[in-house]
Amino acid sequence: MSFQSSRPEIVSTDWLDKELKANKSDLQVLDATWFPDKNASEDFAKQHIMHASYMDMFLGVQNTPLLPRNIPDVPTFQMNARGSAVNNSNHVVIYENVPGFFGYFMGARAWWMFKLFGHENVSVLDGGLARWIGDGKETTDMMAKKKEGDFTAKYTPKWIRKFEDMKENLTSHKAQVCDSRGPALFNHSKDDPKTGHYPGAVNIPYPSLFNPDTKTLKTVDELKKVYADAGIDLKKPVIGMCIGGMSSCTLVLTAHMCGCPDVALYHGGFTEWKGRADPSQIE
Repeated sequence: MSFQSSRPEIVSTDWLDKELKANKSDLQVLDATWFPDKNASEDFAKQHIMHASYMDMFLGVQNTPLLPRNIPDVPTFQMNARGSAVNNSNHVVIYENVPGFFGYFMGARAWWMFKLFGHENVSVLDGGLARWIGDGKETTDMMAKKKEGDFTAKYTPKWIRKFEDMKENLTSHKAQVCDSRGPALFNHSKDDPKTGHYPGAVNIPYPSLFNPDTKTLKTVDELKKVYADAGIDLKKPVIGMCIGGMSSCTLVLTAHMCGCPDVALYHGGFTEWKGRADPSQIE
């Protein structure tokens, strides 16, 4: 399976291994692994892809009850990226090591964040570190010393939708809304206030985007069928959402890969929606 192009959104382990061995100077590999309950940089120090840097995507982020996985401001993201040796000229390749998410829980979130802050040349390593190791590729515990990067962050609002945009969409119906949560949360239960969904949203559960045998993303044709089966027209605008803007980044990534010309993330997700919307606006 290959998605390689002049600017690929995802890359295979073979592609990245070849590029690293060729010592491509414009390549910057980032480990974006994040856990809510432990410091992922400690795992990075023990085992990572050669020449990679670690980047904490939530460093300096001000979370709130309604935005528990908030985004940094422009200066903070720029500082973090530079601290991870990212340059404006880099092709940034992101990987993660979060079990059970096929490389995309933080991989796609970090991809989206780089897009949001103006860096188009960014890809996700398909299958993450687990696939890299499974394919027999080399890892190391050596920490490479790198000088600070010159990355310049430029906020690019086309990639994000906020609560006010979602309220307006209830009337305009301009965008189709896809929700990556599992059916148990998507389908409303009167006994569970965490359940329910944005009016008119369609459920495309996160696991449906992956091949369970290879633990990698489905092909573009297979992904197009997932969206078509859900009733989504990829020629029209799409908004991805979940609980708080994490797994839904893979909806944004895959819709973009399938050629959707206008795709964005409602990063507040159902957490913000149920906290701010009128109860009648929850299905």
